[in-house]
Amino acid sequence: MNYDQELPVSLDEVKLPKQLPPLVIVAFTRPDLLKEVIAGVRQQSLLPQQIIAFVDGARKPKDEPLIKECIELLEALSELVSVKIVARIENLGRNPKGNLNVILGLTEVLAEYDSLVYLEDDIVPNAGFYDRMCRLLTVYRDRKEVFSISAYASVPKKYHQSEADFTFSKRFYSWGWAIWADRWQEIDLANSAPPYNPFGSFTNIPLTAETKQTMTYQFWLEKNLKTDWVIAATLSALYHNKIHLIPTKSLVQNIGFGHSESKNYSQRSDSIWVNARYAPSSIPHILPSSLELNSDLSRILNGQELAEYLESKKNIWLNFGDISQLLLKYSDLKSKTGLIKLFMARIPMFLQRWRSGLKI
Repeated sequence: MNYDQELPVSLDEVKLPKQLPPLVIVAFTRPDLLKEVIAGVRQQSLLPQQIIAFVDGARKPKDEPLIKECIELLEALSELVSVKIVARIENLGRNPKGNLNVILGLTEVLAEYDSLVYLEDDIVPNAGFYDRMCRLLTVYRDRKEVFSISAYASVPKKYHQSEADFTFSKRFYSWGWAIWADRWQEIDLANSAPPYNPFGSFTNIPLTAETKQTMTYQFWLEKNLKTDWVIAATLSALYHNKIHLIPTKSLVQNIGFGHSESKNYSQRSDSIWVNARYAPSSIPHILPSSLELNSDLSRILNGQELAEYLESKKNIWLNFGDISQLLLKYSDLKSKTGLIKLFMARIPMFLQRWRSGLKI
C-alpha cells in the first residue's frame, strides 16, 4: 500500500483530536523571557487543555527569587488553562547525564500522554503554533519514520519540496516542537548513559549536507566531556533512520540571545539571522506530497568533502584514533589525501591540548 497517497493535501482538512496533547513548558531563571512566552500562549488560536511546566531547581541562592517569579507567572496562567507545575527540588539542568530536567520531564509526560507539544522559556510562539502542531501530530501519527514536528524553519530554501509549507530533514530542532510517546520511548534517553552517541564516535556519524554540523557539535561534546540532550536526540533519531518535519517559515521566535541567564548565547545580534524566517502571522497548511527527503539532503558526503568541511572549521583537530577511523571509512586516494593533510595541519592544536592535560 502506498501510504504517501493517503496524506492530506492541506492541514485545514485535518480534524483536531478530542483529547489535545499537553503543552509542555520548561523554565528556569528567566522570568522576563517566560513572561513573553506566556503572552504568546495566551494568544493562541487554539488553547491547550493542559499545560505542564517543569521548573528546574536553583544552582545558587540568587536563583531562588527568579525561579519563584517563574512559578508565579505560570500559576497566573491557570486562570485560562489547567496548569500543572513540577518544581524541581535540585538543579537537573547541568547534571553530568545532560539536562535531566528536560529528559525526565518529557519521559514523565509521555508515560501518561501519547504526544506533547513543547516550548522553552525563550521561544515565543505565533498565534497558530499550537493548532498547527496538533494537526501535524494527527497527520503523521502512524508514519513511524517521522520522529518530530518542528515549528522552527531551518532547512535552506534550495532544499524545500515544491510549493509545500513544510519539508523533511534529518536534523532535530528543539525550538518549538512536538513528538509522540512511542518515538521518544524508542530512543530512551532517560535510561541511556552519556555521551548518548549510538554511533560510538563523531567520526562514525553518517555525513550529509545537514548532519555535518551535527558531527561538529558532537565533536566538541566528546572532546570536552559534555552532553547535550538536543544533539543526543538528533543522533538517536538519525541512528533509527528517522526524519523530522520542518516548516518553511518559523512559527516561533527565539528571544534568548544576549540574555544574562542564557548559557549558550552571548550575542544579541545573533537573533537577527536566527529569526530571519520568523513569520508572526504564518498559518502553514500545504503538506509535502510524500515523506521523501530532498536528494541533496539524503546524499552521503565523501571523505574529500568531509576533509574540506573540517578544514573550514578552524578549531577542529583529529587525534590518532580519529584519523585511523576516518581512513578506514574512506578508502579512495582523494579522501585519504585530504584527511591526512588536515591531520598534519592541526597537529599543533592537538599537541597544545595534550600539553594542557585536556582530552584529545
